[in-house]
Amino acid sequence: MRGWPEEVVTWLRENVPGRTSKEVAEIINQQGYDRKYGMMFTESMIKGAKNRYGIKSGTPSGTKKGSSFKYPEGMEEYVRSVAQRRKTEEIAEMVSLHFGIEFSASQCRAYKKNHDIVSGVDCRFRPGQEPPNKGKPMSHEQYEKCKATMFKKGQIPKNHMEVGEYTHTTDGYLIRKVQEKGTQRERFEFVHRAIWEEHNGPIPAGKMVSFLDGDKDNCNIENLFLTDNEEHLELNRRGLRFENPELTKAGITVAKVRIAARNRMKEAKKRE
Repeated sequence: MRGWPEEVVTWLRENVPGRTSKEVAEIINQQGYDRKYGMMFTESMIKGAKNRYGIKSGTPSGTKKGSSFKYPEGMEEYVRSVAQRRKTEEIAEMVSLHFGIEFSASQCRAYKKNHDIVSGVDCRFRPGQEPPNKGKPMSHEQYEKCKATMFKKGQIPKNHMEVGEYTHTTDGYLIRKVQEKGTQRERFEFVHRAIWEEHNGPIPAGKMVSFLDGDKDNCNIENLFLTDNEEHLELNRRGLRFENPELTKAGITVAKVRIAARNRMKEAKKRE
């Protein structure tokens, strides 16, 4: 994808501040963008989008104050001296040996970026560039090593799911396969959202469906309730969700009261 839809980026700018990437990922997956754009949002995707579009959350992250790691003296000069015409992996290995520290390729990549160090090595394929193995037949030895895992024409993967089968997302939500073709979002649907819409119609914009007992596998309509981003966040941050549905209902009431009081205070300050 060259860029995220403008509508989604605007939503991120409005909703990321004050929330962690994990919280944002959980909320945005309830906004209906999955069906509209065929996108499945994960925590790592949110982190990438925040970095790409310069969106700050303002939440604490990284190394705690007082425990920051300091690189050895003279490291920047050394990295600059060995970086030219070398790949990141090679530079990381040289730094590790020279200073006697553990310096991974990902750390090296970040270090080079933060210190504006350019190695001059471009490993990307250019338009029209042919791979070195193009047109070359696989050797008999290579073929023998690979044939056991080769897919044959018409072969169906062992993990193939039939329409109507269920599985879970990385966030633990129950999803159901509804068709064979299309993007992942087109092939699967969130079960709790589908059941809610069967009983109540389309989920309004800015709203999401959640679980009274906290069990994402319990998609019984009596266990589902409609909430919004602010209320969802209040429930999570204040610990107002419980395994007992009746206690969660009480927590929802408390969350609504807290939000209303907070909004009234904001309005009062504006009038001052």
